[in-house]
Amino acid sequence: MEPFPQSRVNEWHVLIEESMVGGGEHRFQMTAVLPIGPHIEQARAVAADVAWRHRPRSPMRPKGRQVFQLSPDSWLVDVKGATTRCHFRVSVALLTATADS
Repeated sequence: MEPFPQSRVNEWHVLIEESMVGGGEHRFQMTAVLPIGPHIEQARAVAADVAWRHRPRSPMRPKGRQVFQLSPDSWLVDVKGATTRCHFRVSVALLTATADS
């Protein structure tokens, strides 16, 4: 996964979580954090666009997709490939705190 971008507290972000399969297990992994800024409407517009345009790691050759809006700030996208299908989530989130370890 890419390192998290420099983000500012109390600003909106778009998060992408993809379903990952490997080693006999299935899990979600955050694959992108997109800093947007102070306006939630802008973050929602970017997230809706990401739901339609994002190319997940799998399937390699997408054949179609269905985009489900679960709430004003959350989408679930089902992507069909030639032999497999996968899904990913797009969420709008407000960063409320950060900490370095």
